[in-house]
Amino acid sequence: MLLWNGACMVHEIFSQQKIARLKTSHPNAKVIAHPECEESVLQYADFIGSTTQLLKFAVNDTANEFIVATETGILHQMQKDAPQKTFIPAPPDNLCACNDCPHMKLNTLEKVYLCMKYGEPEILMNESIRVAALKPIQKMLAISKAAGLGG
Repeated sequence: MLLWNGACMVHEIFSQQKIARLKTSHPNAKVIAHPECEESVLQYADFIGSTTQLLKFAVNDTANEFIVATETGILHQMQKDAPQKTFIPAPPDNLCACNDCPHMKLNTLEKVYLCMKYGEPEILMNESIRVAALKPIQKMLAISKAAGLGG
């Protein structure tokens, strides 16, 4: 479902050909992918889910190798939670390390702390937009709770 003409740059750059070659050289590896990936990549996925769902799947599944098609920041947590398993980042369709999102890297614990402490930066918007924007967030939280992924 495409609700707006936008996308995450990280999830658009994975190469289906390179994933297919990786799958050939790692036949027992399961491909796990974030749903924002291109359809051509999702066709190779053994499991599609949110970042939290990918982590839980990788930890709980019996496979020992995973090709991971999402932002590489999750690989550290996967390796920490399942040190006996191998996590292979899905390769991009170019020669850069573009599966590291520069925008996500701007968010830090210090910035979150300061935001929570001082309530800044403040975002002002029309109340009708705020109410409309709240609906998909509430829906995502309800889906996560129903799936046993959130409190």
